[in-house]
Amino acid sequence: MGLTFAFSLLPCATSAANKDLVILNSERWIDTLKGTVKNVSAKRAEDVVIVVRFLGETRSHVGPYRRKPTHRQELGRQTVKVTALDPGQEAPFEVEIAEKYRMATSFTFEPHAIWDARGRARSGGR
Repeated sequence: MGLTFAFSLLPCATSAANKDLVILNSERWIDTLKGTVKNVSAKRAEDVVIVVRFLGETRSHVGPYRRKPTHRQELGRQTVKVTALDPGQEAPFEVEIAEKYRMATSFTFEPHAIWDARGRARSGGR
C-alpha cells in the first residue's frame, strides 16, 4: 500500500479561511500525503474534513529560448475525514493520492469542521 521512502517534501499551505484548525506538519510520500491537524479553538470540532487541492504547473513557450512564467493549475481535489477534536487536541491524517494527481508539484489544505454550538453556561433550571 504505502511505500516506505519519502518521495519529496512539497510546498503546502493551509487555507486562511479556518484559523481554528491548523495543519501542524505534512509530508508527501510517493503515493500518500501524511500530516497532523490540531484544533486551536476553545470549542469541540465535529465532522472534521480536510480538503486537499493538488496543483500542477503548465508552461507556455514563446520561441525556443524564452518561456512565459509557469501557471499553477488545479489538477483536482481529494478529501479525508478526521476524528472529532477537542480543544488543543491533535490527530494524524493520511490521504492516498489518486494516480491522476501524483504529478502534482504542490498542494494546499483546507480544513473544515462543524463546531460544537453548546456553550459552557448552564441553563437556569433548578
